[in-house]
Amino acid sequence: MVGRLLRVTSLLVILLATIFAVWLIDLGLHPALAVVLGLALPLVMHALPLGIEFVVGAVVDRRPAARLGIAEGIKLWLTESWRSFEVFNIDQPWRATFAERNIVADPARPAVLMIHGYMCNRATWRSWVRKGLPATWNVATVNLEPAIAPIEDYAASIDEAIFQLRAASGACRVTLICHSMGGLAARGYLRAYGIESVNKLITIDTPHQGTVFARFARGANTRQMRRDCDYVQQLAKHTAAVDIICFASQHDNLIVPRDSQILEGAEAVWFEKIGHLAMTANAAVLARLIQAVEEPLASVVPENAGQAFAPSGMAPAQG
Repeated sequence: MVGRLLRVTSLLVILLATIFAVWLIDLGLHPALAVVLGLALPLVMHALPLGIEFVVGAVVDRRPAARLGIAEGIKLWLTESWRSFEVFNIDQPWRATFAERNIVADPARPAVLMIHGYMCNRATWRSWVRKGLPATWNVATVNLEPAIAPIEDYAASIDEAIFQLRAASGACRVTLICHSMGGLAARGYLRAYGIESVNKLITIDTPHQGTVFARFARGANTRQMRRDCDYVQQLAKHTAAVDIICFASQHDNLIVPRDSQILEGAEAVWFEKIGHLAMTANAAVLARLIQAVEEPLASVVPENAGQAFAPSGMAPAQG
């Protein structure tokens, strides 16, 4: 669904950029310069709203750790703008059907399910799945659809993806790696189905306490990401007895205030000078992510946890 929608919008952007370049030539601008400006238009369409987000974030979140110099701020903005263009104009519209790795039947390998965020699809993870994550991992992805459904509705899709990954790999438990809203969807899954199939949960830029920007978006799931809304408060009442690690950026442009990315009682891993989408393509984040997946559990896992597969579609656990 998201991929089809983005293919249409990408084609419209190309058409608009072409019309813009032709218009500039008609005005007497040199054709080469007109073409350059036309090619730059799609990037500018990402950069302008992102610039507003960064400014609002700087005004709302005044912690000393979030302060940047002008040059650092411009670099942060341009990097995030390019990543946004890459995700929404290239990867998600045109590369969302990329082939996943073959799953090896080896319970000793880390089994990892990657869950994307709002208005995204599995192509968010394309670069890491293809050449970033260790070849010794069993990795799978999932699409959360419909794109604007209530967050709790995604639990069944996550359950099915976990079941398939466990069945193919032989792993008793999987690690969930989630970006943005995907972290809330994973917590909703744990609330509905329990912890028996999950090794640990790693969230990246997840609005655990909501974000001020959710008020300006549409969809049932965006209402559930508003600052301190009923949904995030309900999730906070459910304590999942699994290791949770929250990756967060001091300069996230979408999750504001930035401390909303940290769940109480979870391990916090902070990064600097990285935007919201850029966190899913950053080498330092990737290196720390690999470490987080492979390091021993901090909590004690019950001896009988994950010993038997639960059939997909099982009745959700209470609580």
